[in-house]
Amino acid sequence: MTSRASLIEMTAAARAAVADPARITLVGSSPEPRFELFHAASSLCSQKVRTVLHEKALAYRSNDMRILGAMGSEGLVPAEHYDPAYIRLRLVAGRTLKRDYVSGYSGRTSVESEGFDPCVVPLLVDREAGRVIADSQRICVYLDEVSREPAQLLPDAPDARAEVMRQVGIVDRIPNGALLYGFHPDADLRPDALKEAMRTVYDYKLMALQRLIDDNADDPELVAAYRAKIAKESGGKKVCQDPEFQRAARLQTAQLLADLERDLAAGTFGFSNGRAFSLADVLWGVNLVRLNYLGLASMWDALPHVTHYFELLAKRPSLCREAIRASLDSMPPSRWMEAVANCQAEALA
Repeated sequence: MTSRASLIEMTAAARAAVADPARITLVGSSPEPRFELFHAASSLCSQKVRTVLHEKALAYRSNDMRILGAMGSEGLVPAEHYDPAYIRLRLVAGRTLKRDYVSGYSGRTSVESEGFDPCVVPLLVDREAGRVIADSQRICVYLDEVSREPAQLLPDAPDARAEVMRQVGIVDRIPNGALLYGFHPDADLRPDALKEAMRTVYDYKLMALQRLIDDNADDPELVAAYRAKIAKESGGKKVCQDPEFQRAARLQTAQLLADLERDLAAGTFGFSNGRAFSLADVLWGVNLVRLNYLGLASMWDALPHVTHYFELLAKRPSLCREAIRASLDSMPPSRWMEAVANCQAEALA
């Protein structure tokens, strides 16, 4: 059991991993907010959590971490979320999940199906409750439980709640990692600058992780965490240019979008059907923005309900700021974002 004093100390140590103080900010009006978030502007899972925080108007301390390593004048600069202090804090949350470490690569990021990745964002610290929560889905549900106003994202009615959570689970199955990092053999529509960065991304990750293992050889808990991450990233490197793997990831995404079309047509959920805006809308919204960024919006050209749903989601202020604006500001320019950028400008005007 981690005491509150220890948690505060560990949180401060993890915060120190953020090299640029300008990326440590307060969101909201509270000078001492209850929540502290470790995240990255470009991280899909981080965008989900920030959208929920925005919907609920919750104040928090924001630690925007650099999550890609880079070669500097003095050699490799590891990603900040690989820092030992951050990993130690994340492992506190990991112990409550009762999940094995991730041991391979599927292209998905779901803790439920893939296991616990000890070296990713986001991570939420609730200073008032003395808790650390990992996994974007769990963080979002937790925030809805502790703060029901001004927006309640999970319905009280059992059937409606079950359907929202079913949709949340579906979104969790989208192979987002494969779509972002992978080189599709037939139609790779990602921005050229992104593709160029992805040619070396796994090499930098693996180099940094091995160095961290060497530097922390006397800490078996850290070593185990870094080895689990190596297993995952090594798997990603093996399939990032595998034609069949990449085609399968695209086909799986297309099927999930077809299922979304069916559910929207049936009216089982979705604020485009006049229902209250829910956690399912948050997660689908963030994911559809990411697919659009990658040039994959054509996957719903023949899906009229998904098309209408996306058009409405792109005007939601929380998604405009935490998914669209964050992607525009933190990722290489994508020509596919021009239309939603216009929606974003109108919604935030």
